[in-house]
Amino acid sequence: MPDQIRIALIDDDPAVLDSLRLYFVRQKIEMSCFDTAEGFLAAVGRAEPFDCVVSDVRMPGVSGLELVRQLKARGFVRPIVLITGHGDIDMAVAAIKAGAFDFIEKPFDENRLLASINEAVERDRQQTSDAAELEKLRARFETLSRRQRQVMELAATGLSSKEIGAQLKISAKTVENHRAWVMERIGARNLAELVRMAMRLQQKP
Repeated sequence: MPDQIRIALIDDDPAVLDSLRLYFVRQKIEMSCFDTAEGFLAAVGRAEPFDCVVSDVRMPGVSGLELVRQLKARGFVRPIVLITGHGDIDMAVAAIKAGAFDFIEKPFDENRLLASINEAVERDRQQTSDAAELEKLRARFETLSRRQRQVMELAATGLSSKEIGAQLKISAKTVENHRAWVMERIGARNLAELVRMAMRLQQKP
């Protein structure tokens, strides 16, 4: 069963807050409501307890667009969905460029908003999981000796044991021994998996 989604809803219209609160409660979504961006920023300054932020664009004080910019400047990584009753193409483009996940115009279908939130949270959780797996892979790679790393990197380019041995000035048998140890240490079940792991290790952190 997937983890419960926790969202922050920010809108200066009490009717919108009440309507969406009732809808999301029926969808078993945990939520916190804020009537200003400033109120939310004060809360999120103490923690990052939300999986997704849903904010109106036009609000007194800090707008939804400015909220996105401030959150990104703080290093806030959770997805942000903007909603507005006065949308236009320029505003939508600006929102996405600022870092918003989606831009939805009012009046909107609540199911459409829910679908966007679900997609945003699923992508974010997958990216978080991928990042954690890559960090584990890097840690395992760091336990390898310099020679073992060389063998892994050359094997991933498609060179045979004989060709790797020629480059490293060691025997093909020694190369095979190194590769077997590398595959066990790194957790690769076969050469194809070793190649994929080597490619992932080349990604920037």
